[in-house]
Amino acid sequence: MDQLESAKKKLKTALDEHERACGDIIHEQDEMESKLLERLKLLDEKKLKCTAENGNMNASDNDLIEINAAGKIIAAKRGTLCQLKGMKNLTKGTRFEAIFSGRWDKKLLRDGSGRIFLDVNGDCFQAIVDYLNELAISSEDKRPKTPTIDDECKPILAQYMMLFGLTAIPQIPQLKHLEKRRRQRISTMRKMRRIGMLATEAPEVNPKSPEDDRFAK
Repeated sequence: MDQLESAKKKLKTALDEHERACGDIIHEQDEMESKLLERLKLLDEKKLKCTAENGNMNASDNDLIEINAAGKIIAAKRGTLCQLKGMKNLTKGTRFEAIFSGRWDKKLLRDGSGRIFLDVNGDCFQAIVDYLNELAISSEDKRPKTPTIDDECKPILAQYMMLFGLTAIPQIPQLKHLEKRRRQRISTMRKMRRIGMLATEAPEVNPKSPEDDRFAK
């Protein structure tokens, strides 16, 4: 009987310590989440201010963008060109996204027809746009391979991918994902509390009497 009570107390103590440790971890994660959300809020405010001063406030993902890539005319939707927005420091999007986001429309060089002019290799730039078009219609588990081109232009394409920030792009966590992780942590804590309550409320087991051993034999 004393051993059972001692085991129950040890179990409750262990569960309490584990719950406190989980609470500390959740508190730290909540603080990190709050800081991240605050940084994202400041980023949005800076983008709006920048767009008002230098760009097009009415820019839409459905806008058709025409690009003069050193004489090669390429057209694509703004949303396709701007779909890759995550950088490791979470403070700004890729250079490629920034160019076509609309935030800098007033500053971009244009040709005589009003198209955005870029002094780049047209075939390499077309390969990047083709890759983004394929990426836009692909599923999460079947991403397209990185852009390809003739061997003689591969070094140029690789340089462009790096220049535009299109290599090794981590995506910024969306708010719904953050909220999902938060709910999962809360659910884990509730389960741990229930386990602790069951352990402390477990029914006592009466030890066997000598008569029970005698009848068992």
